[in-house]
Amino acid sequence: MSGRRRRGRAAAARPPLQLVPGPLATAPAADAAHPARWSRPRLRSLVIASGKGGVGKSHLAANLAVALGEQGARVLLVDADLSQANLDLLLGVHPRFDLQHVLNGEKAIEEILVTGPAGVTLVPASSGVPELADLDDYRREVMLRALSHLESDYDLMLIDTASGVSRQATSFCLAADDVIVVTTPEMPAFSDAYGLIKLLLGRGLTRPPHLLVNLATTAEEAEETAHRIRLVARRFLRIEIENWGWVPYDPAIPSAVRRQEPVITAFPRCPAALAYRALAGRLWSPPQPEPERASSSTTQRLQA
Repeated sequence: MSGRRRRGRAAAARPPLQLVPGPLATAPAADAAHPARWSRPRLRSLVIASGKGGVGKSHLAANLAVALGEQGARVLLVDADLSQANLDLLLGVHPRFDLQHVLNGEKAIEEILVTGPAGVTLVPASSGVPELADLDDYRREVMLRALSHLESDYDLMLIDTASGVSRQATSFCLAADDVIVVTTPEMPAFSDAYGLIKLLLGRGLTRPPHLLVNLATTAEEAEETAHRIRLVARRFLRIEIENWGWVPYDPAIPSAVRRQEPVITAFPRCPAALAYRALAGRLWSPPQPEPERASSSTTQRLQA
């Protein structure tokens, strides 16, 4: 008898395979030391992102932080462009240590903080360090856990991410309370801003990002740019994007950069500085002091 016939008869003699329910597999207990279970910052966080470079994202982060500080907010400004950091230059500060030392275990987060204009606290990063360009999940969680140690000392955390749609940039966006996508009226910036918004929604962003048009020559140009992006997002992504305003093209900005000073302090009455302050007023309202309660003796005298 051929081998094929013997195998066929043996298979016919065997009873049909039956699937019976077994005990459910118990998932292993989560390790408390695993980074996914570490605490993250609970203070309000705002990420400033852009689909491409050269749209003024870092200028917005630095000057908005100073504008908020002028209004009394305790601002923690995080340079999350970990391999091409420049917020220290824009603020005119000179840190000795940065996030690279924290991630390498050489310094605590409190040891690298630098105070800038208007009391803004900067968490500086490195420049020209390729290994920081794309942190793995573990080291990113180390960074977030370190930031969580500072949450009680501040009212608002601004995070300046790297430009583009890298995993690192989008991870910070997904972890934030709010995201501002910065664009300019130019078509490449317009297209890349929409691409970033689409990508963030595809990766699970629960709240639609906000939009800011930078380097516009007129209010009409800025409004037209914002309208086009909002229209496309409404039609193809089924979301409503809120326009958070615009910042005009201002020659005072490159002048301030050469001075290594925020434009909001170097040229406080220039159009860009006024726009930054308007956005800060939209984001932050100083807490109103509670009315003083009359003492018991005063109350008794009034009642008498």
